[in-house]
Amino acid sequence: MKLFISLMKADLYRAILSFNFIISVAFIIFVMFISCSGFITDTADVMYLLGHALTGSGSTLFVLCIAPILPYGMSFASDTEDKATFFWVIRTGVKKYAISKFISSIIAGFLSVCIGIVIFSLLMSVFFPLFNQISSGDSYIALLENNKPIMYILVIAVHYSLSAALFAGGAIAVSAFISNKFSVIAAPIVIYFVLMRLVTHASIPVFFKPDFLVQSIYPNVSPLEAFLYKLMPVIVLLGILLFVTVKQIKRRIETS
Repeated sequence: MKLFISLMKADLYRAILSFNFIISVAFIIFVMFISCSGFITDTADVMYLLGHALTGSGSTLFVLCIAPILPYGMSFASDTEDKATFFWVIRTGVKKYAISKFISSIIAGFLSVCIGIVIFSLLMSVFFPLFNQISSGDSYIALLENNKPIMYILVIAVHYSLSAALFAGGAIAVSAFISNKFSVIAAPIVIYFVLMRLVTHASIPVFFKPDFLVQSIYPNVSPLEAFLYKLMPVIVLLGILLFVTVKQIKRRIETS
């Protein structure tokens, strides 16, 4: 257990205290600003701009699907490319190595988006009021109605960062099969769009449909219920991705 904790610390250090992490956060803030810049008016407020920043043309794809992969989603591909995999595996074991890579990747992806959203909101609050009027209709709106705008921003940040964690975990899973950095970034997005098409008319719960799970908030429920409708499917999918990642990395190392 101590060995695994030490390995996790090393991976998290490499993931979060890295140039890639800083670049990811910076680009998230930049893309969000560009997406909402056309909606800046004298009557705009932070909540209004935040909504457009997260759902604007092109921003969702980058902020939730690409940026979370940059901090550590390509770490296994990098280790393979640098022939460093065996160095770690010999000292820690395949299972611990794979689990540490996966968890570190999703934490880094989650934090990069969460921090980016919070910093964007703080920067906008310097120039605009937090909210003039309630313009959103999502299930978290009760927080604004109870005059809790800071809590609303934090919940929105965590909500969308869970989507980011999915893509970061998906990138590690892909890298277990294909150790090409471009493929590691592109494949999760391609899979996402393919799944969107395949399940468009499928009879599955709406909160399991890819486009809704990644981009939307479950409507007409309490804030806690909306959050659970997001959290539980993400946990299930990350569990599946973790299982696939560990099995495939173990298979690759054993065959090589």
